[in-house]
Amino acid sequence: MKKRLFALLLVLVLLIPAGIASAATWYRVNTTSLKVRFMPSENAEVLGSYRKDYALTIKSTKDGWSLVTFSNGFQGYVQTKYLTKGSSYSAWIYSDDTALRKGPDGSFAAKANLARGLKVKVLTHGASYDFVDAGSLGTGYVRNSLLSKKKIAASGSASTSNEVTGADYDAWVMGTGKVNLRQSANSNAAVIASYAPGTKIHVISHGPTWDRVTVDGNTGWMMTKFISTREPAPTPTPAPTADPGKKGYTAYVVSANKKAVHVRKGPSKNYSVQFSVDYGTPVLVLDHGKTYDKIKVNGRTGYMQNSFLQLAKPSDAGNIVTQDPNITPAPTPKFEAYYTTVKVNDLNFHKQKGDWASNVDGVGRLQLGNVVKVLSNDGSWAKVEYNGKTGWVHSEFLND
Repeated sequence: MKKRLFALLLVLVLLIPAGIASAATWYRVNTTSLKVRFMPSENAEVLGSYRKDYALTIKSTKDGWSLVTFSNGFQGYVQTKYLTKGSSYSAWIYSDDTALRKGPDGSFAAKANLARGLKVKVLTHGASYDFVDAGSLGTGYVRNSLLSKKKIAASGSASTSNEVTGADYDAWVMGTGKVNLRQSANSNAAVIASYAPGTKIHVISHGPTWDRVTVDGNTGWMMTKFISTREPAPTPTPAPTADPGKKGYTAYVVSANKKAVHVRKGPSKNYSVQFSVDYGTPVLVLDHGKTYDKIKVNGRTGYMQNSFLQLAKPSDAGNIVTQDPNITPAPTPKFEAYYTTVKVNDLNFHKQKGDWASNVDGVGRLQLGNVVKVLSNDGSWAKVEYNGKTGWVHSEFLND
């Protein structure tokens, strides 16, 4: 009876329409060029820029900034005022061979060619391009002059995908957690099953963002970034204790933007950052927790979010010069405090290093020419003292 019930539920899941992307709340860029930053601050590093009509979803919003994910999977912080909430409705394609593009401009490649009369779901309506869900062909951008809100008779032609085919090779799932196999090439499509890192799969077709794969008798779509053609090393068994005297297991630091990852004094963002570890660096995991792992690297211990750790060395990490994480390096010369001056006006004086929201209740702002005492400097941030108050500022805004 249980087996019959499970089989019925599986059939129902597979019958869910592929165009389930509409379940998400989509927004569009409403300015010519929207800067995407590493942190929610106008002083933060610019990771890239996105043109008008690009679609995105919002993960969180605070103090005029939003953490967003664009339709191509890219993430970062943007100013919320440059985003417009999309409206969802049905539309029909005007003519055969209408391009479903990867971005809102004719310079982007067409991922599919849509036939006249095909019904799509508009997720965001832009100035020139609409972001649409075309069912099994996935989501993409269509010039809105080629869409009609009134039903159009089908021409009889077929819509075709431009997905690269003929891949036909074995690969393995990679990452720090289970990876979803979805019904269509869309991050909001129904999940068929989830697979742990190291699971062997067969790639049927390969694309820039999604691969069509077969695994355990199931066929569906998996994000390309979670697939590797390199067979993973055997998974080590974690030590059941956090005792630094007992060996744990080695993991590697990873991050989407290949930036260094913070190591904190305790297992929470409420704890201060002690130091950072570069992308691809091996660390010794002493204790594996639900969200944070206690790690040791170069003789120093602390806590790192385990979403930034994986067992296999990232293939794009290069030839990183590392050492045994159990070895304690030679002592670093003690930092000697010195005085310098501020070289800009209205420099944010943070209570905590890297706390972008601290300006709300921060120490204050420093002005051009203010003399400060530098207590420490890690290259990006400097801990300074001014008029009896201590806080953090970006090092680049201090004179040498």
